[in-house]
Amino acid sequence: MDLRLPDLANDTVLNVAQLLKQPVGATRTFQIHLQRLTLDEGQWARDVEANIRLTRIEAGILVDGEVAGVANVQCVRCLNEFDQPFRSVFDGEFRPSVDVRTGVPIDNPEDDDVFIIDHNHELDLAPLLRQVIILALPMRPVCGEDCAGFQREFPAAEDEVDDRFAVLRTLLDEGTE
Repeated sequence: MDLRLPDLANDTVLNVAQLLKQPVGATRTFQIHLQRLTLDEGQWARDVEANIRLTRIEAGILVDGEVAGVANVQCVRCLNEFDQPFRSVFDGEFRPSVDVRTGVPIDNPEDDDVFIIDHNHELDLAPLLRQVIILALPMRPVCGEDCAGFQREFPAAEDEVDDRFAVLRTLLDEGTE
């Protein structure tokens, strides 16, 4: 049974108590619209749009979907910040910390790949979205093909040679003959 939930605007927290009471295979779908999501210190994404599906699994809830938006990144050549669009598909597993029917705490394995549903049965998608967006960004972002890179304020003269390296220059010149 697929149920459409109301869209979330500028929020990533969703109460999943009712879904946890459903049989395995039950699903919920919705969209998230975020004006801004902090990725790391000094880095953020904006205009984040995500289509999300929650599926009840034996151990908890499987979240999968697609996310797109724009992130601010720093060019590795010129060090200027620029907007980098991103798009990625993802999935992640969330496990409850408390049994939804009895309220008894559940011991979950310490696994970095699994997210925890808090004691109020609220699932926060922000950590998952943050990881997915960071992984979708290029490792060495460049602001454009025509980026000239870092421009020296005082261009170095190629003919000037430090006296300490003059001997090396003569060896280099001898090697080319």
